[in-house]
Amino acid sequence: MNKDHWFFFVYDFYYIWLAVLVRESELVGKVNDIIRLYLWVHGCFFCLQTYGKYLRYFSIPLVLPIFVQLIYPMQQSAQEVLKDIKQKKLAPIYLLHGDEPYLIDQLVEAFEKQVLPEDQQSFNQFVLFGKDHSLGSIIATARRYPMMAERQVVIVKEAAFIEAMAKAKENAKTKEEDVKVWEDYCANPTPSTLLVLTVKSLLSDKSKVFSALVKHGVIVASKKVSEDKLGAWLVDYLGQRGIKIQPSTVELMVSYVGADLSRMAHEADKLVVNVPAGSEVGSTEVEKYIGISREYNYFEFQKAIIQRNTEKAQKIAFHFAENTKQNPAAPMLVLLFNFFSKVLQVHDVGNVSDGEIAKLIGVNPYFVRDYTTAARNYPLAKVVRIIEAVKNADLKVKGVIGSAETDREIILDLSFQILHL
Repeated sequence: MNKDHWFFFVYDFYYIWLAVLVRESELVGKVNDIIRLYLWVHGCFFCLQTYGKYLRYFSIPLVLPIFVQLIYPMQQSAQEVLKDIKQKKLAPIYLLHGDEPYLIDQLVEAFEKQVLPEDQQSFNQFVLFGKDHSLGSIIATARRYPMMAERQVVIVKEAAFIEAMAKAKENAKTKEEDVKVWEDYCANPTPSTLLVLTVKSLLSDKSKVFSALVKHGVIVASKKVSEDKLGAWLVDYLGQRGIKIQPSTVELMVSYVGADLSRMAHEADKLVVNVPAGSEVGSTEVEKYIGISREYNYFEFQKAIIQRNTEKAQKIAFHFAENTKQNPAAPMLVLLFNFFSKVLQVHDVGNVSDGEIAKLIGVNPYFVRDYTTAARNYPLAKVVRIIEAVKNADLKVKGVIGSAETDREIILDLSFQILHL
């Protein structure tokens, strides 16, 4: 291949990827579709003609991402969409779905407050609830033109009709009619309307709801943050606000709050308000501004159990039992169940390195020693009995079994079983 061929080879591939991957809101419409298709076909034929005998070995890995981008709608993270909102790089349609309401609510708030100036919101911003409107009436609103402004915003919370189409809950005729209305609007959305729809459940990306959004839509999947990743989320959340946090304090907050992003953000904001930027947060600040006791908390209770420090664990359990309003049984049960489930996994993996254990059980390597220590202190049969005891305690809290036992009785009984049976 001579120098000219190399130049055109690089030139064509650059424009293939540029045409496929750069999907700003203005790069829509027939002309750009034709240009993108031309560049893709021209580039593929040129490369096959000049470099065919080599391309056969890696043509699929090169071409596959192109087909994926052409077939599937753009999916972005919540952080990417928040950045786009600030930069006013907006798509005509956004579908926010998932089982983590915090991220969806965060995006909806940004769309409500940051897209239109405050003086335009009363005339050109509509916040509707899906249960009160049909898809047809929503689309009719989206087809309107803004009043003395360049854009209108239509936000549909809990868009039940979208969930019905995705999960085929309604009768076939209604579903087909809605799908047709949806596909027609997605193929030709009103340029001056920003349409945002939310569904607080996780939808399948194989449904027609998603495929209709290929050209003009952005999809955000808001998935539950697992407990082993909650600490990293907290570190990142505070880090973006200029605050560092000690690893042991991260574990303390996770054990106290649990896998609830809304509550975690609320508690973290107390630190943001009270702690100067650039500071490092420890247990002292958490106790002072959030109210988590350094001595009597779920984290210290778990630590005492790991070390089989019966006196300390019993002392904390009695404190919980006497203060069930501040220390209810339910969060403690979640913490113990998750912890001993991972200890059970440590027993199964056998003699491997701490790094491998961290990957296998999905925890920060900093905390692996807690699980290996517990595995040494609690034989496999004992771990199984503890997990069973925690499950029974959970059923008692929910009133499924037992004779309406109080949190106090459940906490004391469970702590005794863990430490003495």
